[in-house]
This record gives sequence, C-alpha cells and structure tokens, in this order.
Amino acid sequence: MNRVQTSFLAAVLVLFASLPASAQLTPDQAIIQMGRGINLGNTLEPPREGDWNNGPAREYYFDDFKTAGFATVRIPVRWDEHTQDAPPFAVEEAWMDRVEEVVDWGLSRDFFIIINGHHEDWLKAGYANNTLRARYDSIWSQIAVRFKDKSEKLFFEIINEPYGMTVPQVDDLNTRILEIVRRTNPTRIVIFSGNEWSGASQLFAARIPTDDYLMGYYHSYDPWEFAGLAQGTWGSVAERAAVAAQFQSVANWSATHGIPVMNSEFGSVRSADFNSRMAHYAAYVEGCVTHNIACQAWDDGGDFEIYRRDERAWNEAKDILLHTYPDGPTDISAAIVSDSIVTLQWTNRSSSFFRIRVERRAGSGTFVPIAEVPPSTTQYADSTTSGGVTYYYRVIAESGLVSPRYSYPIRVRVAPWMRSSFHGSPAIIPGVIEAEDFDIGGEGLTYHDTDESNVAGAYRLTEAVDIEARSDGGFQVAYIESGEWLEYSVDVQEAGDYLVTAYVASLDGGGQFGFGFDGRKTRTLSVPSTGDWETLSPVSRSISLPQGQQTMRVSVFSAFPFNIDRYVIEKASATSVSENSVTPEVEMYPNPMREALTISYSHPVPAFVRAELFNILGQRVRLIEIQSGNTSVSMTDLPKGVYFVRVYVDEHIVEQQIVVRQ
Repeated sequence: MNRVQTSFLAAVLVLFASLPASAQLTPDQAIIQMGRGINLGNTLEPPREGDWNNGPAREYYFDDFKTAGFATVRIPVRWDEHTQDAPPFAVEEAWMDRVEEVVDWGLSRDFFIIINGHHEDWLKAGYANNTLRARYDSIWSQIAVRFKDKSEKLFFEIINEPYGMTVPQVDDLNTRILEIVRRTNPTRIVIFSGNEWSGASQLFAARIPTDDYLMGYYHSYDPWEFAGLAQGTWGSVAERAAVAAQFQSVANWSATHGIPVMNSEFGSVRSADFNSRMAHYAAYVEGCVTHNIACQAWDDGGDFEIYRRDERAWNEAKDILLHTYPDGPTDISAAIVSDSIVTLQWTNRSSSFFRIRVERRAGSGTFVPIAEVPPSTTQYADSTTSGGVTYYYRVIAESGLVSPRYSYPIRVRVAPWMRSSFHGSPAIIPGVIEAEDFDIGGEGLTYHDTDESNVAGAYRLTEAVDIEARSDGGFQVAYIESGEWLEYSVDVQEAGDYLVTAYVASLDGGGQFGFGFDGRKTRTLSVPSTGDWETLSPVSRSISLPQGQQTMRVSVFSAFPFNIDRYVIEKASATSVSENSVTPEVEMYPNPMREALTISYSHPVPAFVRAELFNILGQRVRLIEIQSGNTSVSMTDLPKGVYFVRVYVDEHIVEQQIVVRQ
C-alpha cells in the first residue's frame, strides 16, 4: 500500500469514526413519518387510571389503531397523584411500570408515541413556588432516566396546556425541563408549547430553546362555540377561511424558525351538528396534510369519542382522519326532491382520477357502493331510498396510483310517508297503553330516537326505539335520551278531566318527561329512583281532554336514565293529583369556571334537595350534597368540556349547562 492509499484510508476511518452507529431520526424526518395520529385521552390522565369515563388502557387498542392506519399515538399522563409531595418526590414504582407498559404496547407496534405531563394543575397554579418546581423537575428526571433506552420514536412533551402560567414562566419551564431531559436523552425529540391553552398564537409567543431535536405543538378547537359547545353549525366560507389562515400562519412560523409543528389536539363534540362536524374534521386534516403538520385527533372516549373501545369499532370521523387529502372530493351536500330522491353534489379537485365511487349507509349499517361514475361527475341522484330512514353518503375518488381520496360523509333523512295505529285502531281512553305500542310510521313521524337501531333488541326490531324484554314477560321502552319522543293515536270516549299515569323504572331517578294531546300538555313529570331498571313506580299528572280521536305524544325532556313500561289513563277525581306551585330559586356560578362551582339555593318551604353532575353524553359523573345557602363544588379533577348540573327540589328540577375550562 503506497502513501497516498494509506492517507486516504486514514481519512475514511476518521470520517466513519465521527458518525453515529445509526442515523439519528431528526425532527424534520419525524414530522413527515408521524402523519396522522390519535390521542388515548381520559385514560392515564385522570387522578387514578379508570376514574373517568374509560376503564384502564388495554393492549388491543394499539392493534386497532394499527389496523385503522394511524402512525402516532399521544398518551396523556398525569403524574401528580402518583408522586410524593416531599423530597425526593419519588414517582410510585407501580405507576412508572404501568406507564412503561402502555408505552411499550405502542412502541412494539412501531408507533410514534408521545407522553407528557397532563392536568398537572398544581404546577400551573403554583409555579412561583420553588418546591413545586423542584417536584416537577424530579418527575421529569425520573421519566427521562426510566425511558432513556427506549426507541427514538418515543417523544417527550414538556407539559399540556399550561393554563394560568405566564409566557416567561412557560419559557423558563421549557428551558429547565429540556436541560433535565438532555442529561440522559441527548437526542430524543422533545416537544414544547406556549402558555394558556397552547394555541397557535401562544406557540408563536414562546421563546424557542436552543436545541437540535425540538418540535412545537399547538391545540385548536376553533371555533370553541361549535367544536366544544355544539352551538350552531360550521362550514361557511368565512369559517373555512379562518381555519385555513391559522394553518398558514403555523406553517409560516415553522418555516421561519426551522421548528416542525404538530397539532396534537383538535376535534368537535359528538353532540354538534353532524354534517358540520364532519366538514370541521376534514378541514383540520386537510390543513395538516397540506402544510406537513403532524396531527393527533383528540379522542377521550366521551364527548370527542372516535374509537369505541369496548366495541372495538369506530365512529365516522375515523375515515376522515385517515383518508382526507387536499386533492380529494369536497363540499359534498345532499337535498331531497320528490319526497324520496336524494340528490348529491360535490366538488372535484383533481383530474388525475379514473372514477368516482358513490357509497351509502342506511342507519347504523355499513357503507356500500351504490354507483360508479366518471371522474368529472359532480352530482348523483339516489332514487332507491325508503321513507323513515336516515342515510349517509360519501364519494371516493380512485386512481390506482395513490390511495383513494374520501369526501367527508353527509347525512340526510328521508321522511316517513304514512302513520297508523300499532294495533290497527286508536287506543281507547280511558284505558291502558303499553309504551312499546307507539304508532307505526317511523323516525320523525311517529317517534324520534337519537340512535338508529333498537339497541336493546326486543319486540319491534325494525324500529329505532330501544325496547327491552322484562323479566315478567312484558316489554319496556329503555335507553331513553333527552329530546326523544313517542306518539300514540288515541280515541277519548268522553270529554273531561283525566289522570295520566306512567309506570317508570330508574336506578337513580332524575328523568323528566311530559304528555301532550294535540297541543294540550301536562306539567312535567319527574322520575323517582326505584332502585333498579324493572321495579316500577307510578308518576301522574292531570289534564283536561276533549272527546274524539287525537295524538298523544310522550316527550322526554331529560333522560338521566329511566324506562317506561305503560300508561294508565283514567277519569280524574277532585283529589287525584296535587299540583305544587312553589318554585325553588337556584343559581350556579361562575360559568365558565376552572376550579369550583357555587350552587346557591333557596326555597320557601322545607324540601328534599339533591344535585347531580352529568357530562354531555348524559353520564352521571358526580353526586352533589346540597347545603342550605351556598354549596361550593370542586371541578379541578374533571377534564375540560360541557357538563350539566341538575338540582332536584322535591318534584322540581332545575338544570343548567356549565363549561369547565382546566
């Protein structure tokens, strides 16, 4: 070997010695690979796992995430309840083991995994306290040591939504925690944000730490009135432009500072207008894909549910999250002509596809193709519908070269066309009417039910009303939700005053409903607790009825679950029903709130008083003991969102919507 060869070989060896054993994943590479993700929300961030609406995390979740096509799972984690309050601030070994177990489920399936400090309100409220800062430092030091040898696909997010902290405080926190992590994880990707609710503008205001392995994150539920409170609709030109402008501003900031960005929480509550909600999800996914912003939709198993964990099934938003692209069909709309023909219109944004497939879903079924049309087609008429059925439509553009491009789905209901009595003739009054024998006609004509199938699976299987079998051989209407109603054709034999009695069952009580007869209405009836779902109790109201055929409607004002077995309608005596007219005075404030709600109560006569707190799905999350005067109720352990407080004063019920902002 000559001198030149020797020198060249030495240079090569020096070069290779200076390189890492394997290429380190950079933030710019990671942000592309992370793509579309989902949150495992309300799972490891309650005070104790399983405290809220979900049970403990299960390994099969990650199988279902993988099968669906997600690449990233964000796992919010609360450390406060599992960490000592005094030095050395040790994290419970069992909790660290549990977090590691869930993280490993994701990493073993090749997901990008994000863990953080979530709902660490003690730090946000007391950041000026040296001891509290030292406690959070210790928590992250322990996390960094425990996970230092994990895959580079595990990322650390410094803190979730540091509401209440100032910009300088969050800047200090980001710098300090990053330094702690770097002692044991020199190249692990760390994610930072701004203060308050970690919006885009707060990220822009934050000081960027000096580091080569950083990403920024922001959250967006804009506009909150629609996305979080389910008010009105969404999708106007101005509303879409506002979302697009926010994405452009994030992309501009990212390019200017060389910091990749993710939107790690977005979505809209399930109670929001369906068609608007689908368009809202699509706009956010499209914005992320357009600007190379990784995204993780918020899924808490409750108000923002996407994955139905116990059923191992998905809601409509899943396909939007995974199959929305900027060149796919959009602006889909539906209208009904000639009573039963559904006309669809949409906008195509690419000429590179060779066909468009139109798919339809009836009720709670699955999407099936109903037509294939040329790629330039922008409308379609479906004449094969049936009355009384809710349909969902979507269009899918296909090219064979890239993955199919889905439009978001659109929902439309074809009204029923004819009503008839269940037994062939109107029910006679006075008499007994079984609750399950409502009129034939279908959704929107003779009843309204919030889901699209008989989930209890008894008696009238083709109707959406939930009917279950009783152990005594009969049936009852069950799984009742607020806003539902049932109608019955009746024939009143003689004009006069009648006592209308419903036989109801409820484990906890609290439901409210009423009777109407062609515009005449009873006062509201309140459902008592009967101890279980079959033990019946009568509740009654009086009403004056004219002679002749009419329609009786049973309207549910607030469910708080109960069942109805039958109605007994008889001529009333002078002492049939006592109509107490004393109205309680109840106030609830502040609203919105972060820490505590005050319930102020007064009543001119002695009464039995209690209160309950429900989430937006009608699930009771707390019983509240009401004291005379003012009662303060802590809200610090609840996730942010919309709730309903119901105060019971004897037969009266006062309900108010409240907003918790953590």
